[in-house]
Amino acid sequence: MNAEITLNKELLDMHPYGYTPYLVDLTNHVKAGKNKLMITTQSRQPSTRWYSGGGLYRSVSLWVGEPVGVEPWDVFVTTPEVSKERAIIKAEVSISTLHSVRSSAIVKAEIIAPCGTSVACGEILSHVEPGQKIKSAIWMEVKEPALWNTVTPNLYTLKTTVVVPGQDDETVETVFGIRKFEVDSENGLRLNGEPIKLKGGCIHHDAAFLGSAAWPRAEERKIQILKSAGYNAVRISHYPPSLEMLKACDREGIILLDEAFDCWRIGKVAMDYHLYFEEWWERDIEYMVKRDRNHPCVFTYSIGNEIGERDGSGNGYYWAHKLADKIRSLDNTHFITSAICGIFDADAFEKALEDAGDIEKVNIQNLEQDMKKRDNWGTKTADYASALDIVGYNYLFQRYGSDKEKFPGRVIMGTETHPFNTYDYWEATMKNSHVIGDFIWTAYDNLGEAGVGRVVWDSTGEDHGFMGQYPWRSCFQGDMDLCGYRTGQSYYREIMWEAFDGHSDKMALYTTHPCHNGDTFWGTGWHWRDVEDTWTFDDEWLGKPVKVDAYADADEVEFFLNGVSCGKAPVEKLEASLEIPYEKGTVEAVAYREGKEIARCCLKTTGKAANVTACADRPTIKADRQDLSYVALTIVDAEGARVPYETSVINIEVTGAGRLAGIGSGNPCTEENYGTPYCKAYEGRAMAAVVADEPGEITVKVWVDGVGCTEIKVVAE
Repeated sequence: MNAEITLNKELLDMHPYGYTPYLVDLTNHVKAGKNKLMITTQSRQPSTRWYSGGGLYRSVSLWVGEPVGVEPWDVFVTTPEVSKERAIIKAEVSISTLHSVRSSAIVKAEIIAPCGTSVACGEILSHVEPGQKIKSAIWMEVKEPALWNTVTPNLYTLKTTVVVPGQDDETVETVFGIRKFEVDSENGLRLNGEPIKLKGGCIHHDAAFLGSAAWPRAEERKIQILKSAGYNAVRISHYPPSLEMLKACDREGIILLDEAFDCWRIGKVAMDYHLYFEEWWERDIEYMVKRDRNHPCVFTYSIGNEIGERDGSGNGYYWAHKLADKIRSLDNTHFITSAICGIFDADAFEKALEDAGDIEKVNIQNLEQDMKKRDNWGTKTADYASALDIVGYNYLFQRYGSDKEKFPGRVIMGTETHPFNTYDYWEATMKNSHVIGDFIWTAYDNLGEAGVGRVVWDSTGEDHGFMGQYPWRSCFQGDMDLCGYRTGQSYYREIMWEAFDGHSDKMALYTTHPCHNGDTFWGTGWHWRDVEDTWTFDDEWLGKPVKVDAYADADEVEFFLNGVSCGKAPVEKLEASLEIPYEKGTVEAVAYREGKEIARCCLKTTGKAANVTACADRPTIKADRQDLSYVALTIVDAEGARVPYETSVINIEVTGAGRLAGIGSGNPCTEENYGTPYCKAYEGRAMAAVVADEPGEITVKVWVDGVGCTEIKVVAE
């Protein structure tokens, strides 16, 4: 944020927005010999409603080219015709020159298939005048293409070569995918002609104990974890993603919603983008679109999230169309959307208050009926939405069905949805062909908006405030916790998606601590039930009832305690529950569909902590100071089972060819600092990341005082 680019003490450029990529031309300022390039940032706070991080948290590259050639982002690859039999590829290449006279160049294009063979080529002669960019289009045909989709994300490479007499050939490689997105209100979203519903989630850019730096492996791992949990789409919120995130989505076959802004002229926090919008929006839109348009994962651009001007205030309708038109001028092959939330109907409330004479006498039921009849939201956002190809609905699934009649032809997407009511949101998505998908808030826990997803038990007397008090640090809303471990809602959602697609034979089992028996709780809607995958409680709870939840696509679930049936419970919205008196041993659930067993799951009581284990997700990494090996740290009992109640301090020491990049737990509410070589376990586990500085062997030593010690090796090549 607020980056200043200085070369040899000369200020060349500045850029306020911390999330858009941008280019600075050094050509006329470089001198022979040594040069000093300096990038200075100022992270002024509060600049966002989440944890932004500070410093250089996106990659920095130095581009070097010939006098006549292709500047960064000046190759645009599109696939106007796509089928299993053939694809037509259009390569638009813009040529520029540093010469003071007209230059001629032969532009050659070659398409390399995923297997590495050349499958198409073409060339064109281009003449470029000084101070101009000349755009040339080369059309090529690829027979029987390997299509990009969420199952087989095949990637091609366009190799562009600029040939000019008297200079070295300049070669640019552009990775792309052959795929086609289509959408309409009757048939929904199609990818390569096949219908698809977006099983999506919103994510922020931080990586918990690694901060906001976009480590390539951290970005890739985040996407791989979501893919393995059933996701096929992500929404990067509320800003453009890192280049590493785009590449990871391309490789993994994850569809990406690419968002520009969280605000326009009306700000949300004191130092956010509203201070820069009018001067910078056009440049930032161009930077985003030109960098991202070749990535096959990108299917739509969002002009903003919950924009204050969505109701027309602040000349909002004008700005919505202006931003959309700018994107289309740069790229007319992608859809345009915006995430729109509800609007408080101040006029209706004022009238109700006037009629009642006192706020205590306002009839809330009549007010809600009047607001629904007036449909203030639909009326005030209609012009704003008319600028869009797909209208994003934030927490408005109740409108999905009725808005098909109110706004014929409108395509809707659930751009943010509540975890607690995820079944209702997804059911409404599947029922309506004009609703193309759902993006849960959130897919991954993140720093900031602390405690919004917490559960407040009434017996605690805690205030039912939107955010949690210190030391809450994360939003605590994610399908994955801060370390990437899956939560109960993640398993529920995977079963739900599979069930609506046909059937799911998966199952998950969770319990609520017996101390909460008979208590009631409150949550914001962004919460999940206060559950853990454990059957281990202190002796004081022996004989006391424990609520056990089974998630399954079944008719009924039978619960067993140490082999003895405790009874059956019907499944409602993929969940069955039963209270079982606590007894050490094994609690098991068996799911039945049409009388036949389809799944079973169990939880076992664990013993006392006896050791600590370390398991690297990748035993071999690159020695490039960029790659990471994530090491899962777990406190286990004598049988090797995780001890879920353990909170002992886990220590780590990294020696040899690498170093510790960071360590942390999934604890959303702790006073611990990141940046230390230790952390307290949360639910019996933590996570560390190791980075290599040079080729060789990295030794990772982990220990818990009074419990045990272990050591593993990671190889850097």
